[in-house]
Amino acid sequence: MTETDLANLALGKIGGAGEANNGNAFIASIADTDKVSSWCRFSLPRVRRKVIIELATAECPFRETIRFAGLGAALDTTPEIGGYGYAFNVPGDCLEVVSQFDETNIAVRNHPTDYQTRTAVKYQWETVANAEGNGKILLTNTLSNEDGDSAFIEYVIDITNVGAFSEGMIDAIAYLLASELCPVIGLGEEVSTRMLGKYLEIAVPNAQKANQRGFDSTARTIPDLSGGRSKVLPSRDGSIGYTAI
Repeated sequence: MTETDLANLALGKIGGAGEANNGNAFIASIADTDKVSSWCRFSLPRVRRKVIIELATAECPFRETIRFAGLGAALDTTPEIGGYGYAFNVPGDCLEVVSQFDETNIAVRNHPTDYQTRTAVKYQWETVANAEGNGKILLTNTLSNEDGDSAFIEYVIDITNVGAFSEGMIDAIAYLLASELCPVIGLGEEVSTRMLGKYLEIAVPNAQKANQRGFDSTARTIPDLSGGRSKVLPSRDGSIGYTAI
């Protein structure tokens, strides 16, 4: 799967580019300079990042995008937002923070994509843009790294190699890209809205299921009773909770 293949998959969902591409249903290359190819090249990175974030905030991120990090020393100045006591810069490659939790409760597994399982309490936190506008700051009241002097987080990064994505992720990206391509190829708002509906109602849930299957169902999270952002999913047999991490 290449970026051109993905763009053409999106075009296929709306009947092809047609007259907007000199009567050709599909583009030859996303690197071409025609209107449709240029729009696909411009839109695909943003759409891809949006899907990665959407799944992460639904607590079912694509495994290859997950990273873990301790955040180092706290900032000298804490933004006066929500009464938080600590502020930390998050890693520069962070698209979205998924959770803050105790580093001591993480069990590292030998996996090339940093997949790790844990039993952990998640804490309340919030992210805001930094003053320069080129990064994010995590606000929290909890020091959760192993040394007790910083925050420890799970977050997701952008993955530019679309060939690494599951079929569910590919389909979700294609539907959202198709929705955004409609005005470019002369299709109306009705078709664009229909593609967006398929993205939200069909593609995203299917991608969540595909991502979930990639994780060990024995990985579990203790519910956070302190008002944090944890969410425990029902197990397959209904007896316990588990979460994709």
